[in-house]
Amino acid sequence: MVFSSVQFLVFFVVVYALYWRLDHNKQHWLLVASSYYFYAAWDWRFLGLIVLSTVVDYIVGARIHAADAPGLRKRWLVVSLAVNLGILGYFKYAGFFVTSFEDLLGGLGLEVSRTTLDITLPVGISFYTFQTLSYSLDIYRRELEPTRSPVAFAAFVAFFPQLVAGPIVRAREFLGQLEARKRFDPENLEKGLRRFLFGFLEKSFIADTLGVWVVDPVFAEPGQHSTGTLWLGVLAYSVQIYADFSGYSSMAIGSARMLGFRLPENFAYPYLARDPSDFWRRWHMTMSRFFRDYVYISLGGNRAGPLKTQRNLAATTLVSGLWHGAGWNFVAWGGLHGLYLAINQQMRKLRPPASRPSWVHGLAGWVVTHLGVCLAWVLFRAQGFDLARIYLQGLAGFSGEGRLELPPLVWLAFAAFVVDHIIGWQSENDPSFGTRPRPAWLRGLGYAATVVFLFHTKQEVTPFIYFDF
Repeated sequence: MVFSSVQFLVFFVVVYALYWRLDHNKQHWLLVASSYYFYAAWDWRFLGLIVLSTVVDYIVGARIHAADAPGLRKRWLVVSLAVNLGILGYFKYAGFFVTSFEDLLGGLGLEVSRTTLDITLPVGISFYTFQTLSYSLDIYRRELEPTRSPVAFAAFVAFFPQLVAGPIVRAREFLGQLEARKRFDPENLEKGLRRFLFGFLEKSFIADTLGVWVVDPVFAEPGQHSTGTLWLGVLAYSVQIYADFSGYSSMAIGSARMLGFRLPENFAYPYLARDPSDFWRRWHMTMSRFFRDYVYISLGGNRAGPLKTQRNLAATTLVSGLWHGAGWNFVAWGGLHGLYLAINQQMRKLRPPASRPSWVHGLAGWVVTHLGVCLAWVLFRAQGFDLARIYLQGLAGFSGEGRLELPPLVWLAFAAFVVDHIIGWQSENDPSFGTRPRPAWLRGLGYAATVVFLFHTKQEVTPFIYFDF
């Protein structure tokens, strides 16, 4: 049930109408029931995994909180880690590790019989397992008290607007909102609809247009296309993956807002970043902070000297890459970003403390940063190292001669992305820019024009890219 489908719109209207007619406790039951139905619409067989994670972490959270002995608290935490990471490891990584081990034995000259594991990846498993796991970890760290309501906890784990692709929401951000009584607010309705509509525009127009006309044909046969076309392809993918995932996040945030909930932001105009650290402060922010807080800091962060800091940084980015996909190209993508971050840290140390970069240095930093980001996206998008190698060679000039015939809609999609980031730059430099009141008639005209535009430019409904992760 994709957000950009008619089925979801009908589903949400029904849930929304029922939600505001129920009292507080029954609203929780409706959220759980509707979220389970939403997930079952993808594949009902995997609904039990969400229920299992919910039951385990609800019990574990209460046991950790009640235990005084550090050893007992740690043993209960291990139960949560084993269940959640075990589920994630089996469904997402079992086939990858088996194949990698067989390749290793084959490389050593040993004969092995190939094993085929036909394991279907449950949609959203990387997201909801992290959410339930963060609940147990925060209670273990004494940063959160467990909820007494199993229904509220189930609603937190399975909350349908962000269930399958985030943002990754922590219990301490969401459970308090569940406990607060909700009252219908027309402002929430308008702001939620506006955010949903903007996300719809990002996904259905910008991302899908670039995906269909540029990204898919170029990455399918990189050796057949000219160097210029390959550069256009990687630029298009850089925009596509941003618009696709940012669009989903906006639709999730908008849906939640209409129901009276505030979800954390997931993107902050990442292609305005001037260095790799700034990029990761802006890109998929809820994932970045999860790995920062639960992996990087747990390993020691920057508290144990420069060498161990680099080790912790490398480990975090490699794990982050593997989280995105069960493939060595994703690990390499994470490792490459780890290298970028390490180089950026060393460059900062060489800069005099009181110096302020000139606009020339800022522009150079922006260009170098996004050149590196684009090259890394090749590893992320290509179906394996062989195609990535061919693509990178093509970018360097060793390419074919094929070119694409592109309709004006493609250039309009690029222009819409540029306008989006110009507005972001203006908002960052003038905080009052986005808060200036606009007449109701002008807002209504803008919404109507957007709907009409989407109706006339609509591509075929496609799954969101991050549903594969």
